[in-house]
Amino acid sequence: MQAVEGKRVAALIGDGFEEIDLTEPRRVLEEAGAVVTVVGVDDRALTRIRGKRGLDDGASVKGEELVADCTAEDFDALLLPGGTSPDHIRADKEVQRFVSECDAAKKPIFIVGHGAQVLISARRARCRQLTGAHSIADDIRNAGGLYRDQPTVQDSNWISTRGAEDMPQFNRAIVEKLASAGAAPVA
Repeated sequence: MQAVEGKRVAALIGDGFEEIDLTEPRRVLEEAGAVVTVVGVDDRALTRIRGKRGLDDGASVKGEELVADCTAEDFDALLLPGGTSPDHIRADKEVQRFVSECDAAKKPIFIVGHGAQVLISARRARCRQLTGAHSIADDIRNAGGLYRDQPTVQDSNWISTRGAEDMPQFNRAIVEKLASAGAAPVA
């Protein structure tokens, strides 16, 4: 898909990211020609970010960049995988800054499962429609968001999904959204 070729997507994760929430969207985006960069929160992330597969340990990945060094201008889109990672990184001020910058710049934001927790802590969920893991439906509502129990929900620059069971529909939607988004300037 030409319109996706070379576009940069930041995958913002911490320990406890749900493996499939990162690997499946990453695979589909990279097959379409996008460049997915794993962005971690601290120096340890450059060595290892531990994943999980349900309640079991999953594959670990190395962060390629740190969120403190990133700006919205560096990327064309943002991926927020679920798992327990969002709860671990949501209070980090650099995470909140980066997510807020991306949203203010209307960059596409792709949200899986618990990923909405990061947007809630960045105070971006008010009056926005999104879905996510059923266990955070009240969190979304309490933050002023409009929770929708649907496989995939699109609201302006956001595309959210409940989780792995809805991944095929979500993956199609994020590639289409990235293809229609403008490109970040090349540094």
